[in-house]
Amino acid sequence: MKRRIVCFCEHGFDADIPDSINLAEDPEAEQAILSGEFLSIRCPNCGKVLKPEFPVLIEDPQAENSIFLVPELDRAAFFRGSLAYSLREANRVAIGYEELVEKFLLKQYDLDDRVIEVVKYYLLSKVMEEEGDKEVRILFSRTEGESALFNVLGLKENEVGILKVPLQTVHKVASQLEEKKHEPPFSDILKAPYVSINNLLMEGPD
Repeated sequence: MKRRIVCFCEHGFDADIPDSINLAEDPEAEQAILSGEFLSIRCPNCGKVLKPEFPVLIEDPQAENSIFLVPELDRAAFFRGSLAYSLREANRVAIGYEELVEKFLLKQYDLDDRVIEVVKYYLLSKVMEEEGDKEVRILFSRTEGESALFNVLGLKENEVGILKVPLQTVHKVASQLEEKKHEPPFSDILKAPYVSINNLLMEGPD
């Protein structure tokens, strides 16, 4: 699909950017997402590598899952219910490239995104208790030994904090998931297709 892109050098050009990807047909796309190369476009005028975000449906038949990438710039429109395009019945929504990468990291480590979002709620509550009302973002990073590691952005300028959560705690949350699905605030966090703690941080439509 042809998309119009304007580079920082003010050169405009058309680029072929798919509106859907099937990982069964293009398995290399998953690694491209994890490495940050997905949707990267080189400007033919100045050579700069650009990373524009466009709506893309990523189908993963092997995992029986589909993720719809909503560009970060459309976050507010998503919560207002005023997107100019359809989510195309995806199982999950990721808003912005960071969230898309996180979904695939969770797949790589065989972790349930619903469980991780509940864990992030507890982490965020602790951070806010200690640091006040700072605007922080918490993203799953990896597992290491018997711990799950999370990156915390926003505590200090240009620094990424790291929080460790015992995998035993993650498994305990998993065992309570069915119960938590019906309890606020978890019922809002776990509301598909956008399963995210950000459901508590953004206002919905009036």
